[in-house]
Amino acid sequence: MGLFDKLFKTDETSKGYSEKWLDSASDEELETEREKVRLDHCSGDEKAWNILGRFDNEMKKRANKGHENEEYKYPKHREHGWYLSNDD
Repeated sequence: MGLFDKLFKTDETSKGYSEKWLDSASDEELETEREKVRLDHCSGDEKAWNILGRFDNEMKKRANKGHENEEYKYPKHREHGWYLSNDD
C-alpha cells in the first residue's frame, strides 16, 4: 500500500459500506445506515463525512433512475441560485 492509499483511503470497507454493499442495499437499509454514519460525523468522526457523500451519491442515483431525460434533477442549480427560476 502506497502513501497515496494511506492518506486518502477511508475505512468504509471495514464498516461494511463497500460499493458492492451500497449497490445491493435496499432504500430502507441505506436510510438507516446513513443516519448512523451521520450521527458518527456529528460526534466528531471526520472520516464519516466521506462515507456520507457516498451514501448521498447512491441515493441520488436511485432517485434519478428513470428520469434521465427530464430537465429537473436534484439538486437543481440555476443561473440565479439554487431552485430559483431564470425569470428576470
